[in-house]
Amino acid sequence: MIPSPPMGRKRLRARFATAVSLVALAFAGLSLRLAYLQVYRGAEYRHLSENNRIRVERRPAPRGMILDRRGEILADVRASFDAQLVPQEVPTEGRGRWLAEVAQILGLTPDAVRDSLARPGPPPWEPRTLKRRLDRTQMAQLEAHRLELPGVIARAVPVRHYPFGELLGPTLGYVGAISGRELGEPAFAEYAPGDYLGRTGLEWAWEGPLRGEAGGAQVEVDVRGRQLRVLASRPARPGRNLVLTIDRRLQEAAEAALGDQVGSVVVLEVATGDVLALVSKPSIDPNRLARGVAADEWKALVEDPRHPLQNRAIRGQYPPGSTFKVAMALAGLAEGAITPRTEAFCSGALPFAGRDYRCWKRTGHGAVDLQKALIESCDVYFYQLGLDLGVDTIHRWTTELGLGRPTEIDLPGEKGGLVPSKRWKRRARGEPWYAGETLSVAIGQGYVLATPLQLAAMTAAVAHPMGARMWPRIVSRIEDPDGRAVQEVPPRELGRLPFQRIHLDQVRRAMRQVVAGEHGTARKAEVDGFPVAGKTGTAQVIKMPSEQGLADREIPWEHRDHALFVGYAPADDPRIAFAVVIEHGGHGGSAAGPVARKVVETYRDLEREGVARNGVDR
Repeated sequence: MIPSPPMGRKRLRARFATAVSLVALAFAGLSLRLAYLQVYRGAEYRHLSENNRIRVERRPAPRGMILDRRGEILADVRASFDAQLVPQEVPTEGRGRWLAEVAQILGLTPDAVRDSLARPGPPPWEPRTLKRRLDRTQMAQLEAHRLELPGVIARAVPVRHYPFGELLGPTLGYVGAISGRELGEPAFAEYAPGDYLGRTGLEWAWEGPLRGEAGGAQVEVDVRGRQLRVLASRPARPGRNLVLTIDRRLQEAAEAALGDQVGSVVVLEVATGDVLALVSKPSIDPNRLARGVAADEWKALVEDPRHPLQNRAIRGQYPPGSTFKVAMALAGLAEGAITPRTEAFCSGALPFAGRDYRCWKRTGHGAVDLQKALIESCDVYFYQLGLDLGVDTIHRWTTELGLGRPTEIDLPGEKGGLVPSKRWKRRARGEPWYAGETLSVAIGQGYVLATPLQLAAMTAAVAHPMGARMWPRIVSRIEDPDGRAVQEVPPRELGRLPFQRIHLDQVRRAMRQVVAGEHGTARKAEVDGFPVAGKTGTAQVIKMPSEQGLADREIPWEHRDHALFVGYAPADDPRIAFAVVIEHGGHGGSAAGPVARKVVETYRDLEREGVARNGVDR
């Protein structure tokens, strides 16, 4: 064997040393990298690893029910299914095909699915809503393609349901999904994307007790997003139930009596102030809004000239017309400007400041005292009374009846109406008060405005044996999901009318004769076996000159007068008070009176069945 030259051995040793150094450096780099990943960033990658295999699911709470005074369900929840998306589980390979298949099943466009996938918001391992309210076909197809479409899941969610549709729609309100803007506000810190909350009506006013508390679960899933096991869970806590003072059957009768007319009916229990019926027409089915409406559909609702979204009972402000004469009569008696025997002569008009202020009866009523003026609704009598009192005195006494200010009912958006004064006009219009304007105020026209609820509350106070002004209570108690009362909402007296008992009795007797008297203006409102007392009103609407003197049927609907009727029953033992307002309905006696009669008849029949008195089954 021939030995290697000395230079060859040195070169070999050098190469070996280089190779060893490279291997050592490689191992050193690998060790440093492992140390970096496992020590320096170990906690972060451990968190990511856990979230890759554990899905956190939020489970919304079922909303509390809304019940009428007898326990009938007016709003509950039903199960529905939403398609949810977990971006982290969506495959990167073949994403175009995945997008197309998901879009086809859900009836969306691939771009819409892609936008949902890319939308900023929750972390990528948390589900986000892709489409709400899946139908049976979509559910079946999602289930059939579950293994082929990782990242898409169908999740059961509780959905608000209103069994009676449009009944009580504006009062119950509706729920809607929380917006991105709201999620950024501190007031909504406990809400999450996809949550629903009350938007109007009782759903909004009582959102706190109704919403409940969401639950959640930690679910272990495989690489395809299939559930393996539930690691931990916390059940959702259902919302609490609201028990209303509303009587569903009386509400139904009032809505049927109003029919397709535009307006409102309010029925109150005299003793407690309980709201037995609160009608606003036209209405809208809150189920339609809870499901979500397209932008063009919402625009059509908002711009509808009949305003179906408005709760006319608390937001509709109307000239009260001759129903205001009840307040005027009490003001005149309290101030001493008149006595029951004070007379005025009605020739059909009152000359004042160079013009004639006409009575509704062109031929006049002749000599009238207070009783006749109320029974036959003589305008001239109250024109003269208005001049004797002056607008500020009228304001002072009529606001004692609750007019010109909100009733404080537990519903959002209530309007306060208006009883004008000199100070009000100077502040609001920058003008002085003119004496001729007082004549319009005296018959419930001009600047005077009232809501149907205010008129019903005024009438209930007049009918109350002690002249008590009761708070219009619409929620009587809050119950837990098992039906146990957790909070009572008792009746509340707001004050007493500052009128003498004898004066109240004089006005009450006249109101009875408005319905029962030979010359009364509301004879169509009488109910057999259940005597009614009340006052009609016709609130004038501005007409074109060419329409003056025409019959109602010859005048365009929007130019016709409003019809009003307020009253209570039974006249000798008042248990309910009511107000009926029909927009552009014509005359109070002929249009609003028959509606009131049907409502009172229904209450009478329910009372005879032992159902609707004092909120207790008999």
